[in-house]
Amino acid sequence: MNIPLNGRIAIIDDEIDQAEPLMEVLAKNQMPYVFYKGNDLNYLPNEDERYNDIRILFLDINLLSGAAKPDVKQVKATLYSVLKKVISPDNFPYSLVFWSRHQGDHEYSDLVTKLFDDELKDRKPINIKGFVKSNFFPNYSSERIETDTDILEELQKIIDSELAYSHILNWENEVHLSADETVQDIFSSYHTFVAGWANNANFILSKLGNAYLGKRFNSSSEEDKVKSSLVAFSSVFKDSLEHRIHNAIIKPEELDYDPEKVSVGIKAINEKLNISRSSNSISESGNVVVLKENEPLFKDLLNKAISFFGFKNRMRLEKPNIADDVLSREATKEHKRIKKEVKEKWLKVGLIVTPVCDFAQNNKYFDRVVNGLLIPFEYKGYIESNSEAVYTLPISIVEDEKDYLLVIDFRYFETCKLTDENTGKVLFRIRQELLAEVQSKLARHINRQGILFLDDR
Repeated sequence: MNIPLNGRIAIIDDEIDQAEPLMEVLAKNQMPYVFYKGNDLNYLPNEDERYNDIRILFLDINLLSGAAKPDVKQVKATLYSVLKKVISPDNFPYSLVFWSRHQGDHEYSDLVTKLFDDELKDRKPINIKGFVKSNFFPNYSSERIETDTDILEELQKIIDSELAYSHILNWENEVHLSADETVQDIFSSYHTFVAGWANNANFILSKLGNAYLGKRFNSSSEEDKVKSSLVAFSSVFKDSLEHRIHNAIIKPEELDYDPEKVSVGIKAINEKLNISRSSNSISESGNVVVLKENEPLFKDLLNKAISFFGFKNRMRLEKPNIADDVLSREATKEHKRIKKEVKEKWLKVGLIVTPVCDFAQNNKYFDRVVNGLLIPFEYKGYIESNSEAVYTLPISIVEDEKDYLLVIDFRYFETCKLTDENTGKVLFRIRQELLAEVQSKLARHINRQGILFLDDR
């Protein structure tokens, strides 16, 4: 089942006994939940302290059951106040199950949809299902009967009605289970030792931090030691998570979509997949930083990145009958024009490729940098594509509403000390897996053997 296992189910009701059948079923099946008493705003979350991880919300549609017969405006006003405090605008995706105690309360149903279409549009659920409590709970009476399976099956149907949502909940459950598996793998046996669990757990965490920080461990603050322990701990978690996902049972249905109706910001997603805006220092591994010096080096780099021979070959294909002398003149003119345009728009940058362990342990005498350029994406067609030394990466920066091309050249790898004098701001940091790919290509470029060839002519 994809029903959340990590406390991401919320229940809002004005009477706790009305929610008890659901709470009992969830508790019995080890599915944590949070209960909100919907008729007392004092015990609802503060808006600046809310988590954004509710995935399923059960809502009693009439939180004024003490009133004789509240009108629609009263019900709507109460729901608005409660939902605004419980659900954050960043809480997404989630499903809403609303219900009432009596069949006659169906007159309030339309206001829930209208509420999310208007006043609460910024926190609208991905789907809304309405029930009468006695229909959802066959055991909703004074005589309880065992119907747990019916309740969970109904909940699973709601989740399965949106396939991508179902997969996301499955992934979150795998994260939860992988975290537990990681803790068990490393710590579970230590409570049996004579010195007790805490002593041995402190030892393990300290050793993990020491392994990550190396010689820097003893001089680090206690806060940095613990953070480093948890980073090292996370490497085991990542392996457990990937293993669980590869072995998970996934519903074998195609994710259908209409490309004409897609409105998702693909550039924003690409930015999140490849780069991060968070950086701890100028010299952090993966940073792309602006470099202030060495103008001749970057002009030379540009000459190699935008190859003259590439221009000639392109023009030869476009004009196969052109004379060689005319071709050379036109190619030279076009080559100079494009380089001039690029230099008006370029950013001279360096990609920090210092090994992550050296950065973490402060075990580096120099920063290791591959020099490159950040240029508008429109010039991609002019970049040398046959050289193993040139590596390009498309970068979408949403806040600028522009697409760029990060061009680095492994022939311009150097060791240096990055300082405020020779370095500008950090533009962004490429993520770990992408950094590992760049480092791998750099290593292969440095280690290539070359080929001996004797010409008998």
